[in-house]
Amino acid sequence: MAEVTRPPTKAWATLAHLLPSAGPDCDYWWKLTGLHLSKMVEAAGYTTDQQYEALLFHYHWIVPYMGPAPGPDGTFKWQSLLGVEGSPIEYSWKWNTAGGKPDVRYTMEAICAATGTLLDPLNQQATLEMLHRIADFVPTVDLTWTNHFFATLFDHDRSKYMQEAAAGAHFTTSVVVAAEWLKGGLNLKTYFVPRRLGQADGKMPMAQWEESLVKIDPNSAARAAMHDFLNTSPEGKLLSPFMLAVDNVVPEKSRLKFYFQSPHTSFASVREIMTLGGRIPVPETHFQELRSLISAVTGLDENYPEEVEIPSMSDYNPAAKDNFVEIDILLTGYLYYFDIAPGASLPDIKFYSPVRRYGPDDGALAKGITEWMTSRGRGEYGQRYREMLEDLTEHRKLEDGKGMQTYVSCLFKKGQLDITSYIGPEAFDPVRFSKPEVHTPTRRTRRRSDSQ
Repeated sequence: MAEVTRPPTKAWATLAHLLPSAGPDCDYWWKLTGLHLSKMVEAAGYTTDQQYEALLFHYHWIVPYMGPAPGPDGTFKWQSLLGVEGSPIEYSWKWNTAGGKPDVRYTMEAICAATGTLLDPLNQQATLEMLHRIADFVPTVDLTWTNHFFATLFDHDRSKYMQEAAAGAHFTTSVVVAAEWLKGGLNLKTYFVPRRLGQADGKMPMAQWEESLVKIDPNSAARAAMHDFLNTSPEGKLLSPFMLAVDNVVPEKSRLKFYFQSPHTSFASVREIMTLGGRIPVPETHFQELRSLISAVTGLDENYPEEVEIPSMSDYNPAAKDNFVEIDILLTGYLYYFDIAPGASLPDIKFYSPVRRYGPDDGALAKGITEWMTSRGRGEYGQRYREMLEDLTEHRKLEDGKGMQTYVSCLFKKGQLDITSYIGPEAFDPVRFSKPEVHTPTRRTRRRSDSQ
């Protein structure tokens, strides 16, 4: 189990003494991810009330759906696509603007006893239960579009999925949920990785995506502009769709986020995609800032030629790479999403650099992005970010490896770069299971049923 070498936050330590045990599996995930979340919201400057709210929601609504704890040797039931070593959770830190504060979010894959069995070959049952329970509890959560995509992006004959598995198909993550804590409270998103019967190489053709999308918004100008780019631009033609996300709010306020992978990593390719082939006007100053950011998180010189591909790190060898066998594109290239808002004429486009593959070690990467932020007047939380990362990598030193920081993303928004760092907990990293356990503050071992 994970070793804790630094004092926990006040909020987490208080709850650790007061909350009853929910069994060994939940206790493991609470001790690991609850502590991580507490470190993040404290570092991001959340108020004491906001910290307790985020942690209590995580304890009651997320931790019970994180599945079995790993075995003593680090073995586990289900490999998630969220972590390249199989972790079912990934955190994100949306960087502050000058004078603002960061936002914290995490994405998780729910897991239950039926995961991977004939009853639930695509691992969706736990997510459905969790979402509907939260929707009954949180009045702002609306699952209309979520239910639509569950119905249209998958087939429903489970026995045939199991026949495909017996014939050699590899099933992995098909749905995950994100929770983010903003000034207005809790926001939820659902992400879908489609897997239809007979789907070649784990990739669903664009025509089948469109069959689903047109049913909820047949006349979207932003989606039409996206398709025009995909069909006419040399860079657009290379993009491979792999995931779709929706806000869990009423449809008239929900956005679609359509995710693509590009095999190209040159800045010339980034420029073409971020402007939708010239359809979206972007000031050159924005591009130079983005280019500078990419240099900072990859360790490359800022004069690196625009037409040259970014070299990947030769020593990058994710432990669970075989889990990506049907979606191997996620281990290479750059990622983007097209944000299609209701009534928009053009999509917003976000760029993702997989720094776990293209960046230096975690220590150098943290130093690079925090120094970049400081040079732009956004460095107020830089030291807190680095200290928070050190707390999350209690099983190793930041400079001794890479993979804790997984992506850095950028969206051009309101005249500036909207930047987010994504963080993997390395929950199943073998190093965690080779360390002796250090006990955290004592908590009551009374079961919930004993206190009712």
